[in-house]
Amino acid sequence: MSIQNFPKSRLVLNYQGFALLCCFSFALQATFQYLLTSDELYFNALQTQLSYERIEELISEGKKWGWLGYALVPVVFLIKFSLVSLCLGLGYYLTDNRFTFRPFFGAAIQAELVFLLPILLKMLWFLFVKTDYGLNDLSQFYPLSAANLFTVSALKPYLLFPLQTLNLFEVAYWLLLAYGITQETDLKFGRALGLVASSYGVGLLLWVVLVMFLLVSYS
Repeated sequence: MSIQNFPKSRLVLNYQGFALLCCFSFALQATFQYLLTSDELYFNALQTQLSYERIEELISEGKKWGWLGYALVPVVFLIKFSLVSLCLGLGYYLTDNRFTFRPFFGAAIQAELVFLLPILLKMLWFLFVKTDYGLNDLSQFYPLSAANLFTVSALKPYLLFPLQTLNLFEVAYWLLLAYGITQETDLKFGRALGLVASSYGVGLLLWVVLVMFLLVSYS
């Protein structure tokens, strides 16, 4: 399919896919919070740093503004998909001297579904395997990532982030993104995967370096 003839039906599917992705994300996030987090968890994590009254105040504020986390989900997705599509569009322009955005946006929506799996696996892990956990365990654990090859609690924050980013779901995302590009454009899979590596891959590397720099600067 030529990118110049992007059908309107694809736009409808993209809108529907985006709405479905947001709904799945809302459901997983709400279920995760309900099943795995509690007031006791926060008290255990903060009792040596803050007073009882201050912890209660923080928990109350968190519940008051909890809706904001759900409201930001579509915004975060829109920003991420736009940046991914921009990287892919620029990469496509450098190779074929043509810039496009919309088909790559649709491919990014479809591929993002793979990142819902680590949330589900993480929830199952703490529900049935590591049932004795703390707040740090919830924030530091990322299933099927390179971080699990090390003692996570001993890692510096600036090392933990790139090791978490290096995971099997990221590999699956690259493959799904390449496959989605073949469905949205006339590129073959091998060339689409090369486009993902040379554009999105470079963007991801720059993002990891930036986050590491910020973590080092403010640690």
